[in-house]
Amino acid sequence: MSENRHFSAEHFLSHVSTLFKEANAKHRTVRLSMKRLVESDGVSQTPESNAAGQPSYDVSQMSQFTPVPSDASKNEYKVLVRVSCKLDGKKHKFGTVLSSQSLDKFWKDYSATIKGNMTGLVKKRRKPRRHTDSDNGRLLHKSA
Repeated sequence: MSENRHFSAEHFLSHVSTLFKEANAKHRTVRLSMKRLVESDGVSQTPESNAAGQPSYDVSQMSQFTPVPSDASKNEYKVLVRVSCKLDGKKHKFGTVLSSQSLDKFWKDYSATIKGNMTGLVKKRRKPRRHTDSDNGRLLHKSA
């Protein structure tokens, strides 16, 4: 069974680093996701989840060049960042909830953590290019 945990941003980043190290050692995939957090009680429908009835709440359909309708939501939403990985038959899953004021600092730390721990990526080797004579398509030999 998977466990859902929400940590503080600093604690989350340290767990992400640890999870990446374990996943790299065992050649496992780490899944990262982020989305807008819309809190609901599970019973009543929020305007954000009713895009057909309240299209002004559906931000996925809005463009930065479209004027914002007067009845649009003025709420400031939090961001949910999650990480999951399956190690030794057990799914490790945890996340953090961020406010808009703390996003800049978090993105800097998050990107540094992710880039620093993606050591399992291998740069693709390219074959040496064969030089041809553009006029007649003959192969040119490079002299050493």
